[in-house]
Amino acid sequence: MSLRTRIALIASAAVAIAVLAIAAAAFVTTQDRLTAEVDRSLTDRFTQARAIGGIVDSFSERRFRGGPFQDPRGFDTLYVQLTDAQGNIAILDGQDLLLPKFAAGSGTEGEAVFTQATVDDVHLRIANFELPDRLGVLQIARSLEEVDATLASLAWTLSLIGVVGIVGAALLGLFIARSSLRPIAQLTEAAERVAETKLLAQRIEVDREDELGRLAWAFNEMMEALESSKDQQRRLVRDAGHELRTPLTALRTNIELLAKADNLPGVDQAAIYDDLNTELAELTDLVNEVVELAAEPEVTEEDSAVDLEELCNEVVTRFRRRASQQLDLRVDSPATVRGRRNSLERALGNLIDNAIKWSPSESTIVVSVVDRLITVENVGSEIDPADRGRVFDRFYRTADARSKPGSGLGLSIVKQVIDSHGGRVFVADAPPGATAVGFEIPAGQTPAISGDS
Repeated sequence: MSLRTRIALIASAAVAIAVLAIAAAAFVTTQDRLTAEVDRSLTDRFTQARAIGGIVDSFSERRFRGGPFQDPRGFDTLYVQLTDAQGNIAILDGQDLLLPKFAAGSGTEGEAVFTQATVDDVHLRIANFELPDRLGVLQIARSLEEVDATLASLAWTLSLIGVVGIVGAALLGLFIARSSLRPIAQLTEAAERVAETKLLAQRIEVDREDELGRLAWAFNEMMEALESSKDQQRRLVRDAGHELRTPLTALRTNIELLAKADNLPGVDQAAIYDDLNTELAELTDLVNEVVELAAEPEVTEEDSAVDLEELCNEVVTRFRRRASQQLDLRVDSPATVRGRRNSLERALGNLIDNAIKWSPSESTIVVSVVDRLITVENVGSEIDPADRGRVFDRFYRTADARSKPGSGLGLSIVKQVIDSHGGRVFVADAPPGATAVGFEIPAGQTPAISGDS
């Protein structure tokens, strides 16, 4: 059963319950009022008869004429019956039915006890009165034919209104469900098209601001993110394939030369082995960087408070052990941020490693921390202003960088890490012949867990 059908059925059921409750209340109220009116008329007739007097004398015979009940104008057929203390019954002359006996002593003197009965297919409302001095019981009855006819007509009308109301509610519920769930239907169709065609360019037109509109908007955002991610994956695979061809070609060439090693001098063989080791190292680094760049950010590492001064001190200390350059750490008003410590260490390590690659031996690399901003500055190279906007792109290498080992992924990994923390990367102004690259993390920023591949 579809959702719209269930909504229509629920709406119909709710209206049906409401209609039935209202109809039942209207029917019972009308029935009570009509019955009360009949009871009042019977009580009035007893009161009038008692005021005239001679009630018992009027029934001195089994059938009688005249007396206090001789003028029933304003009433339907009136049935009167007296049962005296000895159990003798007297009825009006011309009355053709007997009323069910009412046990003496069952009521209070002068007060009516009302009962209903069907005698000879006549539905009666009976008022039973105890007469004073235990003279007997007087019963006055009226037919409920008019009341029953009125109630039957009312029941039919209420039933018709109820049926029309329920059917109308069902149709209205179906219409509302169809119009309200249109974004969900569009969402389903778009998802099915994506599953069938594998095309991520599907979008839903959003023309409402309620929860369903937000759902459609979220779907569009998700499809846009998936499309962007897929495009990035394609570029990564294409660029990685292009970059892998060079070391693989060199390896193939050197392996072919080694196959003819018997005809090569020992010096040449040693040079080929050195080239192989170099190419294998570069290929290993490239594969590791591609895998790292393509992988989702660490979701097992929770974000925590990271002291940037402590972080920079640990990373700089580690690089001092193996670098020929002098690493100088300068800290000014360091801050604590929210982030994934291991990822931030990797980002800073890539910046320092990039600076070491471009700095001459015995030069000084300066790592500075100012509030939430970290900058790594080195001498021996500078970035052309035309390249500043692209140095963080994947596999991008400046003209000078193409002659040096590397894949062009180091700074891309830095950008991915910092982007996931909601920060920014930058190339800062530096003296001629120097380069300054860094990043900044917003205070209290919780890193995002989302792929950039």
